[in-house]
Amino acid sequence: MTKRGTHDNAEMIITRTPLRLEFLGGSTDIASFYRRTPGHILNATIDKYIHIIVKKTDREDILFIHEKLERVSRADELTHERARAVLKHFHIKNGIEIVSLSDVGQGGSGLGSSSSFTVGLVHALAVFTRARMSVRGIAELAAHIEIDVVGAPIGKQDQFVAAFGGTNHTMYQKNGFVEVKPIRISLQKTKAFHDHLLVFRTGTTRSASAILGDQAKREKEIFPYLKTMAGLVEPAARAFAAGDLKRFAELLYKEWTIKKNLGPGVTNNEIETMYAKAKRAGAWGGRVSGAGGGGFLFMLAPQSRHGAIRRALKKYDEFPLHLTDEGTILVLRETKETNNR
Repeated sequence: MTKRGTHDNAEMIITRTPLRLEFLGGSTDIASFYRRTPGHILNATIDKYIHIIVKKTDREDILFIHEKLERVSRADELTHERARAVLKHFHIKNGIEIVSLSDVGQGGSGLGSSSSFTVGLVHALAVFTRARMSVRGIAELAAHIEIDVVGAPIGKQDQFVAAFGGTNHTMYQKNGFVEVKPIRISLQKTKAFHDHLLVFRTGTTRSASAILGDQAKREKEIFPYLKTMAGLVEPAARAFAAGDLKRFAELLYKEWTIKKNLGPGVTNNEIETMYAKAKRAGAWGGRVSGAGGGGFLFMLAPQSRHGAIRRALKKYDEFPLHLTDEGTILVLRETKETNNR
C-alpha cells in the first residue's frame, strides 16, 4: 500500500532501473498459467538501464520526454499509457517534467524495457511524493499498473526482477504472490559466465504484448508446453549456481525448442538462421531474450569457439553486457535544502 505525502520539498529525482535477460520459464508468470499451477522463471538483471528524471516546475502543465516530446495540461492527455497511469496513481496533475533515457531504445528489445520504465517511474514518483514504498511494493504497483490498469497481456517477472535486481528464481503462486529466490554465485563463477556469453542484436524489434496476446488466445493448447518449460527452471538454476555452464546452455537450448511451440511470433527465419550458424560454429546453446520474435540472441560457448561464432554472425552487431546485482536505485534526490547549502 502506498502511503502518500507531499512533494513540496522534492525538486529533482533520478532513478536507475536495470533491464534483464530472461533465461528460462517465460510466460509462466502470466495469471492464466499460475492460477492453475505455479510458474517458475530464471532471469537476471544486466548493466543496461532506464534512467528516469523527475523535476518539479512552476508551470501548470506536464512535460514528458521519451521517444517523443509531450507537453500536456494534465496526465489524462498523455499518449504514453504507462506514464499516464503512474501519474494518475500518484495524483500528480501538473507542475512536473519527466525524462526517460534508455540504453537500448524504447521497447521491442526483449530485455524488459517497458516494465523497467514503469518500475523506474513508480520509484521516482514515490520518492517525489514522499510515498513510503518497499522494493516489493514498487514491483507490485508496477505490475498492477501494467496488467490491471493498462491491460497489457504480460506477466509479473519483469517488474520484480527490475525492482529486486540480481539473478533470481522467481515463483508465481496461485494466489498471485511472487516469491523471489536469489541465486548468488562467486566472482569467479560470474566471470566464467561472462567469458562464455555472446550476445547479438537480431536486427528486428517486436511487441511482446502482441506475441503474448496471441498466446493468451491459445492458453489451453500451449499449457503443456509452459508446464514443461517451468519444470526446466529448477535444474537450470542448479546448473547455473554450480557453474556448470555447458549443462545450463543445453537447458537453454531445450527450453528454446519448446518455446517455439507457443506461437508463430516466437521465432522467424532470421533468428533460426542465426541460431543454426552459432550452433555449427560451436555454441552450446542459448535463446532469444524475452517473448521472442526479435531483440537479442544470447549464446553460451567455450571461449575457443568465440572467434568462429563471431565470424559466422559477422553481419549482426555484438552487444556486450554483464550481469548485475542491483535493482532499481535512487541516484539523486535534490531538495530545496540541498540547493540552499
